[in-house]
Amino acid sequence: MFFDDLNLACAATFGEPATLRRPGQPDATVSGIFDRRHYQADVGDSAVSTLHTTLTVMDADIGGPVPPGSTVTVRGKAYSVADLRPDGQGMAALVLRDA
Repeated sequence: MFFDDLNLACAATFGEPATLRRPGQPDATVSGIFDRRHYQADVGDSAVSTLHTTLTVMDADIGGPVPPGSTVTVRGKAYSVADLRPDGQGMAALVLRDA
C-alpha cells in the first residue's frame, strides 16, 4: 500500500524516540513525530490561545489501544495522553497534555 511506504519514510525522517507507558503493559519505546503548535482563536473581542501537542506514531509500533491517562516521555518531558486519533492510513496522533 502506498501509505505504508510514505509512513515509513516520514517516521524515519522526522521520528524521534519516545517511551509509552500504559497501565498493565510493559513500557514500549516507539518512534514518533513530535509536534507542539500554537493555536489562537478569536472569541468576540478577545483571543484565546493554546498549545496543541501531539506525537504521531505508526499504528503497528503502538501495538494496540492507548487509553487516556497513559504517559509518553519525549525530549525528556512526561506527557499524559488525552486522546488517540487514528488517521485511517496506518498512523495515529496521540494528543498530549503536560503531566
